[in-house]
Amino acid sequence: MKKALTLVLFLGIISAIAGLGVGAVNSITAPLIEERLLAAERENLELMFPGAEFSAIEGVSDEGGYVTGVFEVVNEGYAVKMETTGYSSSTPIILLVGFDNDGVITNVMALQEQETDGFGSKVFEDDNIQSAYVGKGLDDTVDLLSGATVTSTAVQNAITSAQAMLKDIIG
Repeated sequence: MKKALTLVLFLGIISAIAGLGVGAVNSITAPLIEERLLAAERENLELMFPGAEFSAIEGVSDEGGYVTGVFEVVNEGYAVKMETTGYSSSTPIILLVGFDNDGVITNVMALQEQETDGFGSKVFEDDNIQSAYVGKGLDDTVDLLSGATVTSTAVQNAITSAQAMLKDIIG
């Protein structure tokens, strides 16, 4: 009995020390990891709005749950990052959509997609994605791309949800 109690006490002390060590390492590395994530995010935002200043808008969400980040682009508009699932449900589609101050879409970029070549991937070809969305306002809808219905529906739902969310922000 005494041996079992000693073993439990010993394991408890070792666990406490290990927990404190993990906590200390996390407190040191968490800011570095966050800084690197923000740097990567800024690289994507710079592609859409070269030379602009960005500030994250916290505490906003869309009804569909697609929006993962909203950024105000000083004197230019907004950038909305969103995630959705198309036909290839194992890999999410990550989009970055630029809006001007009036809520008109200025650019759409697929940051990540692995949809079926020749079908769902057609949605992300520059002439298709840009012509379908660029120039559309907050109340505009877009047609689905024939032959890529599942993927284009997923993209359309995400962008429509972002448009509705921006209506609340812009007013």
